[in-house]
Amino acid sequence: MNETRITVHGNVVTEPVERHGRNGSIFTTFRVATTPYRRTADGRFVDGDTSFYSVIAFNALAANAASALRKGQPVIVEGNLSIKQYVGNDGQPRTSPEIDADHVGHDLSWGRASFERVSRAAALGQDRTADPDVQASVRALAEGESAVADQRPAHVDADGVVDDDYDPDAADAARDDAGGVLATGDPETDDYEVVERLTA
Repeated sequence: MNETRITVHGNVVTEPVERHGRNGSIFTTFRVATTPYRRTADGRFVDGDTSFYSVIAFNALAANAASALRKGQPVIVEGNLSIKQYVGNDGQPRTSPEIDADHVGHDLSWGRASFERVSRAAALGQDRTADPDVQASVRALAEGESAVADQRPAHVDADGVVDDDYDPDAADAARDDAGGVLATGDPETDDYEVVERLTA
């Protein structure tokens, strides 16, 4: 199959829109405008005609493009070019160049951007472990940090076992900033009553 490869340097002229296909796949569409320029005999630069391209990206590229790109930003798009024909609102036949994108990125010759690597599952919203709080907890666990252990009450050991002989009136009882006892008793064996949460 013959394909026409194209690389376009231009500006995003519509806000990227992320959509879901009928089969659940993600795709993102946006428009890119590019204006060539040339130097005249007297040394001046003049703009040529502006060309507009519809860009469509799929799957992880689509999710990342929708998250990272904004209208007005300079981008570089690489993909397969096709010319679509359709009938406009005025009933006249029209053509539109469309790029099925394989690569999309900011054009750093015009500014700065930061890069954040995410997995394909995270980009598509399928990775529950990608949550920053979850990642921070896992990193702390892997590095042996004891932040969680340091926050447990004095009468609860590292395995979560509660000391039944704990005396909340003792001088070494674990207390919060207001002086209240953090926890007493064993929630698995002691009687307790459910108290509704008070709202402000």
